Formats: sequence, C-alpha cells, structure tokens
Amino acid sequence: MSFLTSNLLLAQTTTEPWLTTWLKPMWFLSVGIGMGLIVLALLVLLFRLLSYLSPWEALSSGPIGHMVAGAISVGLAAAIWLNLPQEAKGSPDLSEPVLLGIALMLVCSIVGWALVFCSSERMARIGFSPLTEGVAGFLGITAITMVAFGGTLWVISETSALRIVSDAQGAFASIPQVFATGKEEIQVAIPPKGDKGEFVPIDLDIDYDLLDSLVIESDVSVVLADAAQTVDFIRPPINLGATEKITWTKAQKIEDSPIPYQEGSKLHIRNNEQFDANVTITLQSSPPVQEAASFLITALCVVLIGLGILLQHGVAPRGSAVAHATVKNELAQPLFLVLMLLGTVAILLFEFLSFNTFGEDIKLLKDCGITTIMLLATFQGVWSASSSIAEEIEGKTALTILSKPIQRRSFVLGKFMGIFWILLLMFVVLGLVELFAVSYKPIYEARENSESQPVWQICHLEIMRTIPGLAMALMQATVLTAISVALATRLPQLANLSVCFAIYVLGNLTTSLVSSTQDAFEIVQFIANLLSTIIPILEHFSLQAAIDADNAIPISLLSGNLLYCLLYVLLSMFLALLLFEDRDLA
Repeated sequence: MSFLTSNLLLAQTTTEPWLTTWLKPMWFLSVGIGMGLIVLALLVLLFRLLSYLSPWEALSSGPIGHMVAGAISVGLAAAIWLNLPQEAKGSPDLSEPVLLGIALMLVCSIVGWALVFCSSERMARIGFSPLTEGVAGFLGITAITMVAFGGTLWVISETSALRIVSDAQGAFASIPQVFATGKEEIQVAIPPKGDKGEFVPIDLDIDYDLLDSLVIESDVSVVLADAAQTVDFIRPPINLGATEKITWTKAQKIEDSPIPYQEGSKLHIRNNEQFDANVTITLQSSPPVQEAASFLITALCVVLIGLGILLQHGVAPRGSAVAHATVKNELAQPLFLVLMLLGTVAILLFEFLSFNTFGEDIKLLKDCGITTIMLLATFQGVWSASSSIAEEIEGKTALTILSKPIQRRSFVLGKFMGIFWILLLMFVVLGLVELFAVSYKPIYEARENSESQPVWQICHLEIMRTIPGLAMALMQATVLTAISVALATRLPQLANLSVCFAIYVLGNLTTSLVSSTQDAFEIVQFIANLLSTIIPILEHFSLQAAIDADNAIPISLLSGNLLYCLLYVLLSMFLALLLFEDRDLA
C-alpha cells in the first residue's frame, strides 16, 4: 500500500493539538475494527440464510462440501489476483508473486470453507454464540471498546473545539479510491514522422486531484504538445530526447505538467525519427487520504479472525470443545494476568525510557515492545502446552476426556488451537498498548529534542509499520508453541520448558552458526547444517533489520513467513499425533 512506502510527507510539522496527532491514527484503527465487526455480522446472517437452502446445507455433511469450498476459494483468489495492480504482485520474477499467491489462497480458503461449513443447521442454531464465548468474547470486548473509543473521539470532535477527528468524510470517501489508484504504466507506439509531421492524440484519463507524480520517457526523440496544429497551441511544445525523462510531482504547479490539464485538451505526440517511438507514461496516484487503506486492512483482519473462530466450530466441533475448555482453564490461572500486567508496564517504561539514540528511540520502542510481547506470549504458550497436556496425561485427566467420543487427534489439535487463541488475545491486547505507545512516541521525541510537533500522518505511518512486526512475532510464538505441544505428549513440564528455551536460542543463532562453521571440520559443518534443517530459523521472524533501516515490511516477506510458520506448525502437529497415538494413558 502506498501509505506504507510513501515519502515522509511534504509537511513534517503541524500546529494541531498533540491529542489530535496522537489519537487520530488510533481512530483509523477503531473505525476499521467497527467495519470488520459489521461485515462479520452480515456474514453470520448470510450463513443463517444459506442454512435454509437444503442443497447448500447438505454440503457441510459430506466430502462434496470440501470440493465446493475449494472451488470457491480458487475462484475468489483468481478474481482478486486478476484485479490486483502489478505493483502489488511484487517483482517480475516468480518468488514474490508465488508467495503472495499462496498467502492469498490461504486467506480465500478461510472464506470458502466458512461459506460451506458455517452454513450448517447446527451452526445456524448456535448463531453468534461462538463469537461471544471464551477468547472470542474477550476479543469482542476489546474490539467493542476500541469502537467505542473511536466513536467517543468523533463525538468530541463534533461537539467541541478539539477537532481530533477532522475530515472524517474525506477519509470515508477515499475508501473506493484505494482500489482505483496506484501505479499505472501506459505505453504508446507513435508512428514515424510523415511528410506533414502530424501530431498523434493520446487519450489519457487523469484526475489531478489524485495524481502524485508522472514520468514520460521515450526510446527516440519526440515532441509533446497540447494540440494537433501549431496555431492551436496554448503553450510551447516540449522536446523529449531519447535519453531524457520528464518528471512532474504534486509539489510543482499544475501549469508545469507536461500533460495538458485543461478540460477538453489532449496530449499530442509527434515522432521526429524514421521508425516507431515507444513512449512510456508512468502515473502514480493515491487517495486524498492515503491512510484510508488502514480501514480495509484492519477490517480484513477482524473478519478473518472471526471467520477462523466460526470455522473451527463448524469443521471440528469436538476439537473446538477441547479448545474452549483449554482456554477457560488457562485464563483462570493467574499467570495470564501477571504476564499481561508485566507486558503493559514494560511497554509504558519503554515509552518514556531514554535510550540515548539521538532521536531514534522509536526504533528501540518498536523492537523492545514487539520482542517483549513475543517472549511473554511464548512463555504463556509453552507453559500452557506443558501444563494442560503433560499434567492431564500424568493426572489421568486425558484418559477421562478420551473415554468420551473424542479422538486423540481432536484432543491434541484442540489443545493447540485453544492455546493459539490465548496467544492471539495477548498479542491483540498488548499490541494495542504498543500501538498507542508508538503513536505517541514521535510527539514525545519532538518535545524532548525541542523540535516542532510532527503531523499525525507520521504517527499513523509508524503504527502501520509496527503491525507487520507484531504479526511476525505472533508467527514465531506460534511455531514455538506448536513444538511445545508436540513435546508435551512425552516430556514433563520442566523438560519441555528447557527444550523449548534451547530451541529458541538456537533458532535465533542458526544463521550465525552455519556461516561461522564454513571453514571448520566436516563434522562441525554437518552438525551445524543438521541443526539448521531440524530447528526452525527464528531469525526469519525478526523485524530488527527493517526497523533499523526504517523500511516497511513487504507483503511478500509476510507471505513467506506465514507459509514457513504453517509448515512448521503442520510438521509439529504431525509429530504430536505420532507421539500421542500410542501413548499409554492408563
């Protein structure tokens, strides 16, 4: 998205109140959450309506349903892919498009399978209840709190002189334009100059209100004009050489644009050479409020989380019951609240703690905050896996559960899903605390350095560059939790914690170990390569390099890490089922 990679805004300072600069980016998130809740409620109602169609409802109880869900997922992914702009698909080589395509297919699969398996008669009876119980209930409370927070900001802006939310209508009006803007390349072939040297008219539909920049270049010498005849010229023609490039940006006057902007006028090009001229016109446009794209991203995340919860109940009701029981048991323990409190206090300390980095404290705030959340969530996940599985096996509780019509694979997968939802809850709550801190940090740094207050767009940009880091940290915690679940089927709690700690340390040092043993003995190289093959390379989930370089995380990197995470989770679950299948519970 353009707001993630835009040059840091033309106006870097503002005279707005500091509350506006701090809270307006969070208002964008709250509105996106509200939009996601509305879409999710409409989808639940759609599932209810589909359940009344007997042929469609019957799909959820047979293998044909999986085929239909797969077809829907493929069709939806193909439709989205064909409408994506080229810049969103990544580099021309296969690596980025393939990774993005796989991630898109996974997202569409959630929607496709939800349409089929959440439209059963059983799911119609329970309605919204899966979204109000357990972790889903806490996530819902968090979401509604954020929506109420955003609504309060809007009411304050409308009823007082403190305009925290200004130009809300412009932000909403920019939502459709998110899909209609971006980078567009127009290539035109101009025939060689004839006897009369005619100008060729070019049809261009340009909205200068949305246009950020344009570049015109040609492989041969051409002339740009605003009319076909010399007598009709409003301004002098422009000569463009074969090695030259004409650039116009929004910072310049519109009169300086090489393309005529008057109503009814067209760009005319004359080829001065004796062979075809290939003229390339590159247009870069963006919505008036670029940050409106965060509405859609936040809403999509809310919808996917909600559909994931519903899909778990629709596809695996027995495993879902185990997951729900695991969540209730772990949330009742004091460890969860203690870790949440520690995380909140740590983030607040990082906010006001001076790192002496000469104006770059926000980078350390992001790095330390994300790392703290990841470590606390990982400890919660490993502790919950070792306690809820190993202790239930040792205490014969697992035998009692499996005496009911619950298979062993439902027990293991249900335990993992329950712990995963706890991790997600921790990341959502502590992540929001981190985003509030990141949004305020540029204001705090400006005050500490006696500088002018930055614009709210910079705070929003910092927030949106932090969210991918939280996502990758969640992936890392999920991988370690999945490994812990597999180990908990055989190892006691203390041994599980020790092994997972060793995997965490080695996983973050794997690349360094392999590179440092290139010139060592063959046995040392073999051991290093073996460790790098078996142990997950957790450095893949690190955001430190991007934070230090002040770069945005590309979607292709997120897609690749998501695929890597899912592969390790599937491998861990397969190992867990193998280890637990013949475990003597008596």
